Amino acid sequence: MNTQSASAVPADPNIIVKAEQVHKHFGRLHVLKGIDLEVRKNEAVVILGPSGSGKSTFLRCINHLEKINSGHIYVNGHMIGYHERNGRLVEDSEANISRQREQIGMVFQRFNLFPHLTAMENITAAPIRVLKTPPEQARADAERLLARVGLANKSGQYPNQLSGGQQQRIAIARALAMKPSLMLFDEPTSALDPEMIGEVLDVMKELAREMTMVVVSHEMGFARAAADRVVFLDEGLVVEQGTPEEFFGNPKEERTRKFLSQILH
Repeated sequence: MNTQSASAVPADPNIIVKAEQVHKHFGRLHVLKGIDLEVRKNEAVVILGPSGSGKSTFLRCINHLEKINSGHIYVNGHMIGYHERNGRLVEDSEANISRQREQIGMVFQRFNLFPHLTAMENITAAPIRVLKTPPEQARADAERLLARVGLANKSGQYPNQLSGGQQQRIAIARALAMKPSLMLFDEPTSALDPEMIGEVLDVMKELAREMTMVVVSHEMGFARAAADRVVFLDEGLVVEQGTPEEFFGNPKEERTRKFLSQILH
């Protein structure tokens, strides 16, 4: 089998993520049991589901932080983390995987900021080192991003001088500084105090209007307000998906109805 052709799918520039029959095992635990999902350009997709349903694992597979056991995940038309050889998945080189990850921004539950760097330095480090952006340009871009997330006056602050909500907004700005075509959010508000959640969700709602996002979250209000599509995962499978109006107003599957009744009441 030709490796090059097997590593790409017919180019549809409107499909940013394409997952086909993705399976993931942790030892004997079968976490993902055949995930099929497409995410289109500028679409905001929110993945909901009970704890242990595979939401975060699937998200981490999209940028190859977790290795899949079978199936395919394509980002921007190219298989992420692997190529196919004689019908088998073969892991890509670390250099190729790193290049693919440059197109994918990720925001984690924990902010993962470098504690010894200021907000400005956290945001500019990767563009300067990885993208070879001139430092002056990187700083100008970072200033715009800091203003965008409402923290223009915090550029010289270190993470321990910022609230959790401010740190998470810096983490979002840092991901955006790489100019990704796709943003992944893994329960970005779960580590925050309740009064800080809104400031992070407000930034994410703005982003959802203009770029491609996949968000794993328990925030039903955010899913209602910002998602173009809601996907419900349970026991490693996509059980149901639809617009927020369809999903919350008229869920088709009994498992979805049961989940919503437990969460919303």
